[in-house]
Amino acid sequence: MNTTLDFSLTDGAKVLIVDDNIDLLRLISLRLKSVSFETKTAESAAHALAIMDAWIPDLVITDLQMPGIDGMQFFTQVHAQYPLLPVIMITAHGTIPDAVAATQDGVASFLKKPFDGDELVDEVFRILREFGFVSKQKAVNAQESSNGSTVSFNNIASKSPKMAALMQELERLAPTEAVILLEGENGCGKDELARTMHNLSERANESLVHISGAALPHDLFALEMFGKIGNGTIDEPEFQGAFRKSFNGTLILSDFNEASKETVVRFLHALVRKKAKPIDSDQEYEINSRMICTTSVIGRYGKFNSRAADFWEKLEITKLTVPALRERREDIHQIATQCLRSINGAENLSFANKAIHLMLTAEWPGNVRELVSVVRQCARLCRTKVISESLLNSRLSNPMFQITPLSAAHRDFERNYLTQLLKVTNGNVTKASEMAKRNRTEFHRLLNKHKIEAKSFRT
Repeated sequence: MNTTLDFSLTDGAKVLIVDDNIDLLRLISLRLKSVSFETKTAESAAHALAIMDAWIPDLVITDLQMPGIDGMQFFTQVHAQYPLLPVIMITAHGTIPDAVAATQDGVASFLKKPFDGDELVDEVFRILREFGFVSKQKAVNAQESSNGSTVSFNNIASKSPKMAALMQELERLAPTEAVILLEGENGCGKDELARTMHNLSERANESLVHISGAALPHDLFALEMFGKIGNGTIDEPEFQGAFRKSFNGTLILSDFNEASKETVVRFLHALVRKKAKPIDSDQEYEINSRMICTTSVIGRYGKFNSRAADFWEKLEITKLTVPALRERREDIHQIATQCLRSINGAENLSFANKAIHLMLTAEWPGNVRELVSVVRQCARLCRTKVISESLLNSRLSNPMFQITPLSAAHRDFERNYLTQLLKVTNGNVTKASEMAKRNRTEFHRLLNKHKIEAKSFRT
């Protein structure tokens, strides 16, 4: 083993080992644990895929030849969901050509059997470093839950495999100058992810300017984006637009598809040329802004003309999709609990078990934004230490239909029926029993059953 390597840099890295040879699994796991790697083992690709539903590794080691799903089939399935996850392939001598071909398909590396423990550890260390792994002890913002199933990206924690894959992509793209388009439903956290990318970029110490195509009228949006020269008077002052304000920094444009087609074309043309003009002048100025756009239009850039589409292609935009909250339900309880902890006076509140179940099964059309809003409303209204299912349901934009047991529904109907009769008859039992077509004795029995006093309805 290379004793000059600083293994503290990869301390705590999670490695999933897949092989149908149980003895080899045990040996590899013990060797990696000896240098502070966290490991899980799987005796088949199917078992490994099941593990990855709840536990996202930083690196995978898999045998090439396995019964059922073989190593390459397993790699293909893994990379369809986690394209940045490094995979090391273990191969016997006779399959070396297959392993070499696998590296051309994206496998990070391959180890030829037999290999010794030092060779394995050195290769794992090398691949983790090449793929940008940073030890959670050394990462400023990294956090991990005690069960090892939570991944963290700056302030954003998640247990969701879909979010884990997105975070990997964002972390890799953050230091680059790539133009980013974050698409996703309203309220799913696109703007928060965009700001996080700025904080992790080379421009983090420069200005961050954020404007919205949905929040501004079309004419004002053009002014906010490009600025104007003015004539230097109080009535016509100069106004620096977002391009100038974000020079050397980052410009986040939310809901760009809500702006007018003409403004979008002008905006894209400026980005391609790296030059823009104020709205009242032909005098150009330089653009040097990292561009991050967001849209709720899924799967396309929006209903723009072919000229705008041409500009999109020239910019080589990297499009990333942010999953809706219903696609990452494993994060709902954690987000809600974190929200409660952040509310002054609500630190000791908790959710009833039925309220948690309701949260996990609700549709959340407003995504994270709606969940946070509902939690805050419940915290303001709750007068006990536990937020109940009924209180939570009353705050949902689409309340869940709750089915009452038949016996309870019958009891409630009967009680409401009796009280309505007594209200109509001003508490006169004789008149009420006649309207119900029941004798007076039976009617009294029903009142006693529900503990209803007729006199309380008399005015």
